[in-house]
Amino acid sequence: MTEVINKVLKNLENNYKPNAPVELESADGEICNVVCEYNLPATKEDLESLEKYVNATIPEDYKVFLNAYNGARLLATYEEGMIIKAEGLELFDVANAIDNSRNLDLEAKDIAVGIFLDDYWIVLNATENIISVWEYGEKTDLNLRFEQFVDRFMNSGRHAFWLD
Repeated sequence: MTEVINKVLKNLENNYKPNAPVELESADGEICNVVCEYNLPATKEDLESLEKYVNATIPEDYKVFLNAYNGARLLATYEEGMIIKAEGLELFDVANAIDNSRNLDLEAKDIAVGIFLDDYWIVLNATENIISVWEYGEKTDLNLRFEQFVDRFMNSGRHAFWLD
């Protein structure tokens, strides 16, 4: 099951060096500069605290990601020497995933794993490994695993592909 996330991690490693701007053609044909930022890997204690919070084993693909990067900012706009953080996909570190899950008052087993464009909360059901997107309290189930979601996002040119 981790084949896709391993491919995504390899793509990030090969094509998106930390904080190094890369030109990207967006879904609407615009060319922009983007960067990726990566956190250090999660610790064993981080993973245990997340599993304790959701009272479940977290999905293997999400665990592989956290073991590589305990959070990341993917395809954030880079203009005039500054990163515009709100314009990329932020995948939370474990502490922020737990805090945001509490703040959003999510159901048991749901983890707020990230946010896109400051509007779309990315939520993972830990027992089913299914991603949903929450916008203004409206939930859209995507029927995608964590690894599939990140792969589709990266391949979409950072487009909200679930709206198509």
